[in-house]
Amino acid sequence: MSDIDVQARLAALREQYSRRLIDDLQTLMAQSREMSARQGAITFDALDLLRQGLHRIAGSAGSFGYTALSRDAREMEIWLQTALENTNPPTPPMLTALHDRLQDCYRALESPPLSEVDEPQGSYYLASGDRAIRVAVLADGDTETLIQSLSGFGYECRQLSGALDPHRTWSSWHPDIAIVDTAKVAEEIWKPAMEAVPEAALIMLSAESGFEARLNAVRHGAQGFFTHPVDVPSLEHRLRHLVNLPQQDPYRVLIVDDDIELAEHFRLTLKMAGIESRVISDPQDVLRGLRDFVPDLVLIDINMPGCSGPELARIIRFDDDWLKIPLVYLSAESDAHRQAQALALAGDDFLVKPIADVALVAAVTARAQRSRQLSLALARDGLTGLIKHPAIKELIELEMARGQRTHTAACVVMIDIDRFKSINDTYGHGTGDYVIRLLANLLRQRLRRVDHVGRYGGEEFVAVLPSCSLENAREAIERIRVSFSQLECVAATETFHVTFSAGVASTHEWSDAETLLEAADRAMYEAKQGGRDQTRIAVPPR
Repeated sequence: MSDIDVQARLAALREQYSRRLIDDLQTLMAQSREMSARQGAITFDALDLLRQGLHRIAGSAGSFGYTALSRDAREMEIWLQTALENTNPPTPPMLTALHDRLQDCYRALESPPLSEVDEPQGSYYLASGDRAIRVAVLADGDTETLIQSLSGFGYECRQLSGALDPHRTWSSWHPDIAIVDTAKVAEEIWKPAMEAVPEAALIMLSAESGFEARLNAVRHGAQGFFTHPVDVPSLEHRLRHLVNLPQQDPYRVLIVDDDIELAEHFRLTLKMAGIESRVISDPQDVLRGLRDFVPDLVLIDINMPGCSGPELARIIRFDDDWLKIPLVYLSAESDAHRQAQALALAGDDFLVKPIADVALVAAVTARAQRSRQLSLALARDGLTGLIKHPAIKELIELEMARGQRTHTAACVVMIDIDRFKSINDTYGHGTGDYVIRLLANLLRQRLRRVDHVGRYGGEEFVAVLPSCSLENAREAIERIRVSFSQLECVAATETFHVTFSAGVASTHEWSDAETLLEAADRAMYEAKQGGRDQTRIAVPPR
């Protein structure tokens, strides 16, 4: 669904909600009129039914542009809630005043809603289109190794020195990221250059690593800080985060709310921001939804018929598989004591309805990102951030099953860094870790977003390439192999080059994950025996 389609769907949803709002207010007016006629025969059940109707409007109207109505409904809800808690039924004059206020709200509906709903925000990327990410390096001295390394990762790099005019050059080239060596270039030179490209992210290089140097970087708006000698894999990792390259998978949010129109509004708003959502209106369907959808975050309304939000949260927490998923209440409940009670039972956070679209997107993105990072930290290798060994076979089995359903092949690639023991013996284990991270970053960046990369152990890596032929897989790995061999690795004052050997096997030739991995491993060792720094394709026995 395109952004235009989503906007049209949101407009239709607002129209649908406006019609529902008229019906809801008419029902509430009829209820209040009936209570006024009863005089002293008012039941607390009737009062609570009226309160529930006002609560629903208070939580949803603001999201569709009826901000004043949302505020009025909330005030009337609080008034009724106080009467219920004090077991002191309102007098007939008080009910009459309530009915009159509901009529005022109804008459206000004759005017269109104010344009107070924030437009849903799209996905934010510093660089758009298919062009390479542009990185400007402002430094005096030898930065050839840094430029070459970043270029090897696919960035378009340009170096400038303090003797040139970076202000004029940058304003015409428009870099996405600026790396400034503050130890070698004066502030009066680089600061005007940054002002010419305010959209560029700033990364500072410094000879000092202390608190004052870092504080200075923060005060200049830097989004990255590195000291000499620069750890290139860490720098490249930061670059990828700064340009906000698309996630392999969009964040996934499960919305549990019995208000269908409002939940759909939330879903479409999040979709405009690149977040995939699924709506469930019946709490009984949530456990199945969790298994099928595996969300990064669950948004739960507190007041739902049959099962309250806190009760549902406790049910979810019974299962250890869902302990790491944040449960966030999204409700019109603004009483701090009631919010605390809900969080004490179960749940991790509270968002109050009505909530502006841009605030919803920001809150959901931040929490889903933390959830995804936690999940990845638990499932991924600490040094490289790649998938851990135990998960590799599961991914291969999933891709093999997918291939059987879709009649497509997947390829598995086993990669091993050549002469890695010699690197550790010569330069130390710290440099060995540096080389491992260098290759991990290159694989992650150069392979497709649908591909999976894992660290199999030590200096070994495994890549799983869905819907990929043997020849295409070999060509992709060969391009990465050549790029990796051209990268300059740094150890103190020395530079050196590293290569790897790889073996490729296809799911067309082997029937299970174990034998497929063994085939790729054999092909990789054939590449080693054939002279290293090459890729071999696994050939099945005839």
